[in-house]
Amino acid sequence: MKKYKVGYTTGVFDMFHIGHLNILRRAKEQCDYLIVGVSTDELVVSYKHKKPIIPYNERKAIVESIKYVDKVVP
Repeated sequence: MKKYKVGYTTGVFDMFHIGHLNILRRAKEQCDYLIVGVSTDELVVSYKHKKPIIPYNERKAIVESIKYVDKVVP
């Protein structure tokens, strides 16, 4: 029986760029099912002391549309 490997990574993913895509691609290469945490606006403000340029719901939608991503969570 093959083991099913679940992966998890997280990020802000503000101003999505090729580096973000590469991180997600490489993460998916290491697992069968990739869960990605997208930091909420409130969390980003709490530790970066600035609001993301792209609102959370839009950043979440962008990450959800990436073929390497199986599930997005806050």
